[in-house]
Amino acid sequence: MLKNTADTYGSLAKTFHWLLFLLLAVAIVMGNLLAAMPKGVEKFEAAGMHKSFGAILLMLILLRLLWRLLNASPALPDGTSNGQAMLAKGMHWMLYALMLAQPLSGILMSQAGGFAVSFFGLFEFPVFMDKDPALASFFRGMHGTVWILLVLAVLGHAGAALHHHFVRKDKVLKQMLPGT
Repeated sequence: MLKNTADTYGSLAKTFHWLLFLLLAVAIVMGNLLAAMPKGVEKFEAAGMHKSFGAILLMLILLRLLWRLLNASPALPDGTSNGQAMLAKGMHWMLYALMLAQPLSGILMSQAGGFAVSFFGLFEFPVFMDKDPALASFFRGMHGTVWILLVLAVLGHAGAALHHHFVRKDKVLKQMLPGT
């Protein structure tokens, strides 16, 4: 089943969920390796790959968000308080905001630094701003902070899923697992 139901997430939502998790993990590792590289041609080429990879992530995140807006989520388990429901909804929207902020801050950092953002050398993305070193520094700091917040939010999200599975013993985790 492609679409979500009242009982579980559909195959497309599950695919987006796990694919984005894997790709974001790879992008974060790539970004940290990139930051540790000495300046030079290799770093410049690696940065281009990182930017292209980030563009793919941005497109997938936007598609995931669109799919989320077009499909109702499964019902929360019985016994979920209004506060818990609000916390869960807030956590999901915070994850979306952080996932969007990460590639957008990278694009803006690059452009404010005077560097184009291309997609694997096939085409360049539209330029939103002129070179501005102060703004590039701001977006560099934002890009660095957002990945840390994103990792913390993902850990909180995973922790909540594990809490549901092992402590509350409900179906929340199973709703998102492939093959269920």
